[in-house]
Amino acid sequence: MAGVMLVQVAACLEGAGREVIAPYVMIPKWEPSTTKTTVFNCIPLEDDAYYEIIPLGNLNPPGHTFPSDHVYFVLNDGVYDVRAPADGFIIHVRNCTFNKEGPYQDYSIYIIHTNTIKSYFHHLSGLADWIVKKTGEIEVGSEVNVNIPVKAGDVIGIAKKQPGGSVCLDWGAVDYDVTLSFIHPEIYSDTAHAVCPLDYLNEDLREKAYLKVNRVGEPRGGKIDYDILGRLSGNWFLEGVYPWWYWSTHLAFVYYVYNASQMVVSVGGDLLSPLTVGVYNATGPDFREVSAESGVVTYHLVGYYPDSVRGKNYTLIVQVVDDEKIRVESFEGHQDGLSFTNKSLFYTRGHYSPAYGYLTWFLIGFSSILYYSQQQTRNLYLAACGTATILITAVFAAFKWRKR
Repeated sequence: MAGVMLVQVAACLEGAGREVIAPYVMIPKWEPSTTKTTVFNCIPLEDDAYYEIIPLGNLNPPGHTFPSDHVYFVLNDGVYDVRAPADGFIIHVRNCTFNKEGPYQDYSIYIIHTNTIKSYFHHLSGLADWIVKKTGEIEVGSEVNVNIPVKAGDVIGIAKKQPGGSVCLDWGAVDYDVTLSFIHPEIYSDTAHAVCPLDYLNEDLREKAYLKVNRVGEPRGGKIDYDILGRLSGNWFLEGVYPWWYWSTHLAFVYYVYNASQMVVSVGGDLLSPLTVGVYNATGPDFREVSAESGVVTYHLVGYYPDSVRGKNYTLIVQVVDDEKIRVESFEGHQDGLSFTNKSLFYTRGHYSPAYGYLTWFLIGFSSILYYSQQQTRNLYLAACGTATILITAVFAAFKWRKR
């Protein structure tokens, strides 16, 4: 460890129901050469709490049409303590429980450990009492920014199988010294810096954790960034749609989480009918070798997930149009010698547009009004939305003027 970094974070006044800016806190600064061996000193769950760890890259469309950026502890029956993997500060807590009428509880916690590394947990079944005393009760669908010191091994919540919910505990890590090889990492936010948290455990714990990872091929901790410029491999977004608005517009040509050599196609919606939402084993040329020079390429698909598509056969024809664009169409059964029709669709690697960004914040602000009842807060968001609307109008007006 070489020095510290001062970070100012927002904190929620206990019992006051409002946020304030907390004093600067001391975040340890780690040398890059020691990062991966010294950050995490505790596996968040005891060994008997789970029977498997699913590495990075799991597919579960539509929400995880692209390879997931966190690992999963597959839980045994029972209720288990979840512990902080290292010293740090809890900076964000969210109540993600959306089924208000059932027993299902779902919380997320984010912890900053160093100036460049943070970790997070999804699908906690409850928060530790000592955390709730500091945050107060968090309403369903709400979140708070906090500044709560935590030590490695401290119990931060509980995990259990949830009826109607998750049977796993998600654990993710972000290292801002790492940028993955997406064609446009700027549109992926923290996912562009996602790392396998198991690789940041100390050596003894790392080897212990990997005993429960069932994966053939490297890297052991999985992979999520399969993009290659000018090749078919990786993540694709329907042309003309802002990248993250609709899961139904996502399409991925990637590799199976349990077998690094098995090609799979992950489909986020029904736009490519008859192909529907699901994961399909693919037979055909290696995604990483298909380029514009390959012409129209045929893949025979067999449904794998969910059960509604398992065992069903489809054919997908694909053409790499240029470095960042493909043409795709699907057909029933396994066929050869097919050509594109007017049902084919174009996908791109996606890009960030300021106009789309403004509109996104407008929608976020507008929806936020529904969650806040105080007049001052409503006025604040209305003002922000109004400003965003003006910016959007100006951007589109400028664009139309340039086209004249």
